Amino acid sequence: MESKNSLKERKASMENEKTDIDLWNQIRKGDIQAYNKLYDRYIDSLFTFGIQYTNDETLVQDAIHDIFVELHRYHKTVSEQVQIKSYLFKSLHNDIYKKLKRQSKTVLFDYFTEDVSETDSVQEQLILEEITFSKNAKLESALSSLTKKQRQALNLRFTQDLSYEEISSTLGISLESCRTLIYRSLKDLRLRF
Repeated sequence: MESKNSLKERKASMENEKTDIDLWNQIRKGDIQAYNKLYDRYIDSLFTFGIQYTNDETLVQDAIHDIFVELHRYHKTVSEQVQIKSYLFKSLHNDIYKKLKRQSKTVLFDYFTEDVSETDSVQEQLILEEITFSKNAKLESALSSLTKKQRQALNLRFTQDLSYEEISSTLGISLESCRTLIYRSLKDLRLRF
């Protein structure tokens, strides 16, 4: 039996999806306000998603801008049946990849920086920073042992909070393969961390 919180989350997710579909249909008709609302809704999560591939914030911002410009430019020809969130994330991934390839930059992954809380003593602060650094180093090491696809899947699932269906669409794999990929990735992380 599902908890009240998970039911509320599922209901909110379904309402957001319905709102996204309404916005998408309005965008297809050329409605600029709907276009702006979709941009405002996803800009932060797209930036967070994009920054995992490169530390070049300007490149990520340009890529986000480009996908929305393309969406506006080709609004009459975009598909009616699309998972909007997955479409945006996959488009951003592809655009960043193209930009990095053109610039011959390597893809960098920045994972899980943790803020250290304020303490009364400088010594306590230094100890907390050392513990945080040690944990981050272990996690970074464990994550670096995963494949690129495993890291992407975990990021989409736990950082971007995408459903398995959206992840499978974004990564271009079957739903069953998506579930297996995430399960095995978590299992590998537990063994190494």
